[in-house]
Amino acid sequence: MKAGLRTEVVVSITLLLGAALLFSGFLLVKLTERGLLDQQRSDMRRTVSLLGSALGELSHSKDIGFLGDLPSLKPVLTSLGLQEDVVAWRVLDREMRMVAEMTVDSPADFLTVPPAAVELREVFEELRYSSSWNPFRPVPDNFIEFVMPFGSGGSAAGILQVRFSLAALSQRVHKSQKLVMVYVLLYGGVLSIFGVYTLNRNVVRPVRKLQQATTGVAAGELQMIDVPDGPGEIKSLAESFNHMVEALAQSRDETQEHIASLEEANRAVLQARDDLLRSEKMASVGHLSAGMAHEIGNPLSAIVGYLNLLKEDLSDPASREMLERSLVETDRIDLLIRELLDYATPGSVETEEFDPVCVLRESVDMIQHQGLLERVRVEDHCELGAGVIQMNRGQFVQVCVNLLLNARDAMPDGGCLELSNMTDGQNIGIIVRDEGLGMSPEAIRQVFEPFYTTKDPGKGTGLGLAVCQRIVADAGGRIEVSSMEGSGSSFTVYLPGSSTL
Repeated sequence: MKAGLRTEVVVSITLLLGAALLFSGFLLVKLTERGLLDQQRSDMRRTVSLLGSALGELSHSKDIGFLGDLPSLKPVLTSLGLQEDVVAWRVLDREMRMVAEMTVDSPADFLTVPPAAVELREVFEELRYSSSWNPFRPVPDNFIEFVMPFGSGGSAAGILQVRFSLAALSQRVHKSQKLVMVYVLLYGGVLSIFGVYTLNRNVVRPVRKLQQATTGVAAGELQMIDVPDGPGEIKSLAESFNHMVEALAQSRDETQEHIASLEEANRAVLQARDDLLRSEKMASVGHLSAGMAHEIGNPLSAIVGYLNLLKEDLSDPASREMLERSLVETDRIDLLIRELLDYATPGSVETEEFDPVCVLRESVDMIQHQGLLERVRVEDHCELGAGVIQMNRGQFVQVCVNLLLNARDAMPDGGCLELSNMTDGQNIGIIVRDEGLGMSPEAIRQVFEPFYTTKDPGKGTGLGLAVCQRIVADAGGRIEVSSMEGSGSSFTVYLPGSSTL
């Protein structure tokens, strides 16, 4: 699992600060160690020089071997043993023979005295010191050894060799290194806690908020975030994110508007295409219907006249019954011809203002008196005064009667026929709803096509709704249908109207 931003930053900063503090602390300890070592070397060298001078003043005898027995020399030599850091000393004569010596703990393995020490009368120094960066390693055996020729006149009477221990200095250095490490750990812990808090408040939380907001944008939720208080870069990033979200929201709104405009244009194109096809089809059917109506109407009128004349001369009841049936069938043909003519050639264009609810109720009364709604229960929910329309009154009656009879035919076993009206301020709607068999989606698409019918053969011509649609369209309105198989149908006639008579 990949570490988070906070973990990586805190660990990196802690390691860098710890390394820097540790290096600085150890470097300071080393510099202090070097200074203390130089100071101790200087003090020890001075001490050895003073002892050498004292021994030189006290040595008047030619035989240095007798100096160890002189009472005046013993305090000087004994004083070396009282030094805190002296671990061993010895006095040699000119031929490097032992005159006197003293060791603190164990016999010391003195360094070899260089021959030049006697001739040159100089102080020779040998430093054995090693240090370590690891404060937990054992303290090494560090020491410094001095070789000091002494005597009077111009010649050396003997050699003083002194070894000083540097263990105390090494222990102090190790102790300081441990303190530095403890200080680094404590200071690093405090810095880590403070860094975690500061980083979490100023960086991690704003970044997480931006991450969540980015995920929301990817999911389609264009919500801006509050600009957090913190570093300028984070604040600038949050402001840039909000600008991006605002631009995306604006772009999406514009895209939706373009899509809606394209959909509306597409619907308009489809409607125009359908209207054009319907107009071409209706024009073709109209010309054909008009021609057929005229060609059939004239012979039919002659046949009806001949049948009426023949009816007057017949006395046989059976013959008269057959003649009556013939006249009924010719009336059907005549009705078909009139419908063809109504479809082909619009009727009177004389218009008047009237309340469509009153005309709808008159149409219901008219067909009820004719006994055409015997098994149908009419529920009238219309409200008077909703508005008036302006069109040919007779054509509107024709539309109402056609819709009422279609609703009746859709309920062969009877049912409820519901009437209602509505208005949207510009159009007045008349709604005729039945509880019939309903229509399939295919039937709904073709219900206004000429000669399309869902009725049984011989019970409908398929011109009624086509004529109604043409009448309503000529008046500036439209007819809409909603239906579902087994749940009835609802026809709504929308006509432009006004709210005042």
